[in-house]
Amino acid sequence: MKLHQLRALVAVASSGSIHEAARALHLTQPAVTRALRDLEDELGLMLVLRSSSGVTLTEEGRAMLRRAELVVNEVARTEEEMSWLRDNRKGRVAIGVTPLAGITVLPRAYNRFRQAMPDVQLEFAEFSPSQLVEQLKNGALDFALGSGMDAREFASLRCVHVATFPMWFAVSRRGQLAGATSLADLQDAEWLHTGPSTEFHAFLEDLFGRAGLPVPRRVTRCASQTLFYSLAVNSNVVTSWTHLALRSEGASDELKTLDLLEQPPARKLFLLYRESAILTASAEYFVHCIEPHCRTSGVRQAHSYEVIRLRGLLLHNFERA
Repeated sequence: MKLHQLRALVAVASSGSIHEAARALHLTQPAVTRALRDLEDELGLMLVLRSSSGVTLTEEGRAMLRRAELVVNEVARTEEEMSWLRDNRKGRVAIGVTPLAGITVLPRAYNRFRQAMPDVQLEFAEFSPSQLVEQLKNGALDFALGSGMDAREFASLRCVHVATFPMWFAVSRRGQLAGATSLADLQDAEWLHTGPSTEFHAFLEDLFGRAGLPVPRRVTRCASQTLFYSLAVNSNVVTSWTHLALRSEGASDELKTLDLLEQPPARKLFLLYRESAILTASAEYFVHCIEPHCRTSGVRQAHSYEVIRLRGLLLHNFERA
């Protein structure tokens, strides 16, 4: 089993075409076809189905693809790290995030990282928790910062709890809901949230149930932080925010905290890795830059022995590099 065969399989699966895969790999079509056939012969399995409309993977091909993507991405990471060591602080770091990370610890960690590593190529990608798991497992991300009620959403990953953020409900200062004085005034409002729908619905059922009120009919999940903010300040919706977000420039003038409501469940922030992942030196240093800002952001942090040990190890590795 050779690397060029695995790369051919990944490229064909991505493009659905031998022709497009050959273009992406800068090879001839016969070379890609031969690589796939050699891989099939070695495994004794049919991996792809060829037809006039393109190429599709068999069930065995899809199973092989998961392994091939991991190997190809790990080799790319290794090549980047060796380039980083050779060219002195160059390379690439791919970081997955959920919205909470982007409005809390990442901006200051980014600034600190950039002071030490101005030439490293960074890529931030926002995903849902389930998408983060998939992207980490196939090696597309170096690490991720994901938020949730607890670590069960990330049970298949190495998961380190770094911070807990209390939450508050808020509405637009210009909207009709700004004058609400009771929970009943919010019953017909639209409730907008970014987390798992099941948990949020359960919270609202309990909140309104204890007040003897029907549960709101309109509960909407919004996966886009940009749209979430725009709707929060321009529409009659109830949204939940961290204290840090409410204090940020612009938000404090646009949003009003609903003190009449009890706080929604706190959100926890986790550092996430694939169990067998080996971070590049630049990715390790970005992790090192994140942790101090969890301690100084005014949040309640749950340190573990692993977090403390990891911080010292990452700093040692960076200084050594």
